[in-house]
Parts: sequence; structure tokens; C-alpha cells
Amino acid sequence: MDAQARARHLRVGVAWNLVPVFLLALVGLGLNFVIGRFWGPAALGSFNQVTTAYFVLGAFGAVSLNFSVLRAIAEAPEDRARVGAIVVGGLVPSFVLGALVTVLFLSVRGGVARWLGSEAVATGMAWAAPGLFCFVVNKLLLGVVNGLSRMRAYALYTSMRYLLIALGLAIAWGLGLPAEALPGIWSFSEGLLFLVLLVEVVTTVPVRRPVGWASWARRHLSYGFRGFAAVLLFEINSRLDIWMLGPGFSDTMVGVYSMAASMAEGASQLAVVLQVNVNPQLAAHLAAGRHAEVQLLVGRTRRWFVPLMAALSVLAVLAYPVIIPWLTGHGEFEQGAMPFALLMLGLTLSAPWLPFNQILLMGSQPGWHTVYVMVGVAINVLGCFLLIPRYGLVGAAVSGAAALLISSLLLRRMVAALVKIKL
Repeated sequence: MDAQARARHLRVGVAWNLVPVFLLALVGLGLNFVIGRFWGPAALGSFNQVTTAYFVLGAFGAVSLNFSVLRAIAEAPEDRARVGAIVVGGLVPSFVLGALVTVLFLSVRGGVARWLGSEAVATGMAWAAPGLFCFVVNKLLLGVVNGLSRMRAYALYTSMRYLLIALGLAIAWGLGLPAEALPGIWSFSEGLLFLVLLVEVVTTVPVRRPVGWASWARRHLSYGFRGFAAVLLFEINSRLDIWMLGPGFSDTMVGVYSMAASMAEGASQLAVVLQVNVNPQLAAHLAAGRHAEVQLLVGRTRRWFVPLMAALSVLAVLAYPVIIPWLTGHGEFEQGAMPFALLMLGLTLSAPWLPFNQILLMGSQPGWHTVYVMVGVAINVLGCFLLIPRYGLVGAAVSGAAALLISSLLLRRMVAALVKIKL
């Protein structure tokens, strides 16, 4: 595929994967609006605390196997026998690790609830547990689809995830489920998506009698254990502020902040769309030593993404204090306007590097990727520790925005030194 064809493929892939971003904005933010309106701010707070534990354990169980599979497949997607061995070599440990973290998730739910001072959290974790196993394996299966550059299929399945979440919420409302049972939405959506993805992979990849799958399993685990700490810390970091607010603030105030954080996370998904589409190209170019192609890809992507993120941030910050309280019917959510503005400022300033923050993983540098993420988490932990007791929700937002910007600048230096690419 020549440079022009790759550029066209990227544009088409990004266009298709904007559909799930729209659905994420509609469903992900709607999830917060609906829970906040019909179950209240306290229910939203406990729901997001369960969700934080869910995604952290999900990252722990995935141990970056999805990135190892993605990178390995993208290097030679036309070699079907090799792809089959890569996939089976990833699926076997993924099933085992998914089961282990699900058991751990159930075992610690009582302690987590006591630490956060919310019994609803313990009940919610039990409802979410089946979904955790499926979530771990689904990350691997989506990594297969991504590695094959089946971006339309990837967009379809990611969109399906959000539609299933919406359907699960509608069912919960129709059945009149109590607030503590709402995390069961994750079990419903991930369980059905798991079945669909399993059929997709089995029908598109020759997984029967794969030669050398055990060798690939060892390679995936080696890669994963060198890089999984980064993915785990990334998940912790993305929800660190919510957890550090939990012990000192009521479920209501945590709910107010989590609404702002969820809105900012929704905006950050634009960077994730680009990341999903550029990762296979980055892996292939870096493996072949085509650094000039990587540089061209970075420059071409950045020219339109940075002004788009800036414009989106301005519009969102202006609309937040008007739209959010009106949509939820709870005036308390207006207190999240300043934290939201600060989080969006952090996203805007970091926009030049956000789509490429997995370039070290794609360049077979999982250990250094872990170092990069660890620095960002350390900055955020220190910031939250110092600022939350004094400034509350605003302190949490300042810490998160500063950590994102500083770690992005660090990534730029590390990529120049390790991968010889100027970000």
C-alpha cells in the first residue's frame, strides 16, 4: 500500500470510527444524565466508583495482551497461518487472566466499600463481576480486529458496545432496578458483545490447529508483563481523582465531579479514534524502519486535530453550566463547571501528542511506555494529595490537567530519544 492509499485508508477509518465517538457522547454522557436524573447524584457517585474499580481490574487482567496481538498482526496481516497462531496465543492467557481478576474483583468488594464508605459499591461490584471477565477478553478480541485494520468492523463493534449499554440502562429503568444494581449494565453489554466478537474472530481468523500458538502465548505474556503496568496505571490515573475524592467527600459531590470528568473523557475519545486508526500504521512503519512515513503521518494528523480539539473545548466549556443542570434536573451539577473547564484546558494543551501516546508500545518499547505512564500517575497522585484537601473538586481537576500536559511533554522527549521520531 503506497503513501496515498494509506492516507485514504486512514481517512476512511477515522470517518467510520467517529460513529462510535458520537455514540459514546450520546450514550456515555446520557448514562450519567439518566442516572443523575432518575436515581440522583449519590447513585451516580457510587456507580462511578464501581466503574473505576471495574476498569482498573479490567486493565490488570488484560496485561496489554491486546497491544501485543495488535502489533504482531499488523506486521504481517497477510500471513494467515501466523495470524491464527498469534490470536490463539493471546486468547488462551486472556481467558485465564480474565477469570482470575473476576475472582479478585469479587473478593475485594467488601474492603473497597468500607474504604469508600458506601455499601452500594459492594453490591454494585457483584452485579458487574460477570461483565469484567468478558471485558478482559473483549479487549483482546478488539485488538485482533484492530491489528487486521478492519476499521469498519472495529467501528461497528465499538458502536455495538455503546448501544448495548443504552439498552441495558433502558432495561434497568423499565424494571425499576435499585441504584446499587445499575453496574449490572456492564455485565449485560460486555456479555453480549463477547459472543458477537467471538463469532467475528472465529470466522475471520484460522484458529483451528494453529502451529506455534504456545510460543506466541509466551511472547504475548512477556510483552504484556513489560507493558501492562502502563495500561493499569493509565486506567488508575484516569479515575484517580474520583477515588481520592471518595473518602473525604459525599457520594453527591463525587457524582458532581464524575459528571465533569465523564464529559471531559468523552471529548478525549476523539484522540482515541485517531489512536486506534494510526496504531496499525505506526506498528508497521516502525517495524520496517520507515521513520519518514511516521513523521509524515504525525504531521498530517496534527494539522487538523489540534484546532478541532481547541474549538470543541471552547464550545463545551461555555455550554456546560447551562446544559448539564438542565438535562439532569439537579442544580448541584453546576458546581462541576470549573473542574470541567480545567480538565478541557488540559486536553487542549496536550492535543498535539494525545493521538500518539502509544507510539512506544507500537515501537516495541513497552518498558519505557510504562515509565512514561508512571511519571504521569506520580504527578497526579502528588497533585491530588496536595490539592484535593484544600481545593476539593477544583484541586482534583488541576492535578489531572497538569499531569496530562507534563506527561505529554515527557513523551515527546522519550520518543525522540528511543524511537528517533519528532513528535
